[in-house]
Amino acid sequence: MMDVPKRTLVAMMNALSSGVVPRRGLEYIAVGRRKETETFISDMETTKEGGGAFRIISGRYGNGKSFLMQMVRNKAMDEGFVVMDADLSVNRRLTGGKNEGLATYRELVKNMAVKSKPDGGAMESVIQDYIERSLESEDGTDDLERSCSHLKMVPQNLSHLPFAKDVSIAMSEYLRDTMTDGDGSDALRWFKGEYDTKKDSKHDLGIGNIPDDSNWYDMIKIWAEISVLAGYKGLIVFIDEAVVLYKLQSKISRSNNYERMLTILNDIMQGKATHLSVYVCGTPEFIEDPNRGLYSYEALRSRLSAGRYENNVDNYMGPVMTLRPLSNEDVFVLIKTIRDLYELRYGWQSGIDDQMLEDYLREAISSSVSASLVTPREITRDLISLMDTMKQNPDAPFYDLIEGRNVEADRNPDNDLFGDLEA
Repeated sequence: MMDVPKRTLVAMMNALSSGVVPRRGLEYIAVGRRKETETFISDMETTKEGGGAFRIISGRYGNGKSFLMQMVRNKAMDEGFVVMDADLSVNRRLTGGKNEGLATYRELVKNMAVKSKPDGGAMESVIQDYIERSLESEDGTDDLERSCSHLKMVPQNLSHLPFAKDVSIAMSEYLRDTMTDGDGSDALRWFKGEYDTKKDSKHDLGIGNIPDDSNWYDMIKIWAEISVLAGYKGLIVFIDEAVVLYKLQSKISRSNNYERMLTILNDIMQGKATHLSVYVCGTPEFIEDPNRGLYSYEALRSRLSAGRYENNVDNYMGPVMTLRPLSNEDVFVLIKTIRDLYELRYGWQSGIDDQMLEDYLREAISSSVSASLVTPREITRDLISLMDTMKQNPDAPFYDLIEGRNVEADRNPDNDLFGDLEA
């Protein structure tokens, strides 16, 4: 019997029943993806040493992109990294005419998380850690003016980056305000990108520059270095639902967003951004469509397209990581785990044995137009729905509930679910 904290268990089952990736407890249901995971662990080592990685995670809907990213996110926090994540949307892109890029920055900063604050809202904690460590070597840190002056000195790690001087002033103003019965709200607004005009920022903080749609990525690079100076290993950024960019109707808007993505990729690959890794999730069409996808932007196509030696084999170290469907063996392990977690969650014995689960999986696959169209998300969500129904209707026969046809009668002992129906 698994020992899962009650809070984690409840949150996991609620999320899975809605087809949503849980924030907590992914380690209990993780199956497959060994090679992919090894790549991310290697990336973390590179990021910790001052480098970074840029990868696009490609997979169709429900194939596990978000799950994998959430698992890597949790692993990164456990390893001492700061993480940020955001889903793109109509109003959140990499750039746009109505501050859509700035909206993405604000979402990333809002979702900043560390091991002690895994659900986001960790920005102020990182700022406080940065200030504390910056003042450790400073004699007389009980002298506020001296401490503020020290913070205004730009650290060498930041000196080559835009916003370096502005960040140092904002740190100083945050300390000054919090040490004189304030809450540092003006400085926090600046870090969050919430100032609408440079004039207001200049008035409140003496800073004549603000994060905006054109420069927000420069702030991400600053946050990567702040993270290290604050005692963390670096910064890892996750951007999901990038297919939104592919769906933009304006070719100019798509090109502008792809240009911003190219900037991020080049910066990281050329070492202009340090202690920073960025992962972007999208569908194969988002990447490969020659008319609207990333491949329509020649500079990205030349960097992202598969090498000549990758025919019919997977490359988990390239800039595009393609997620293959989980094998049926992996899915079977997953639904066995889901069954056990559900029973643990409700203290209820479902009576569903492994053979019944195999029949359930066979029916789920055979009732689809194509076995390749059935996703782990759908299978797990429907299994939880099935168990909900059985729990509320104890007399309802299992096979009557799952059959579009009589699975038990149709079962052919020569037809191995984990062979002929391999996804």
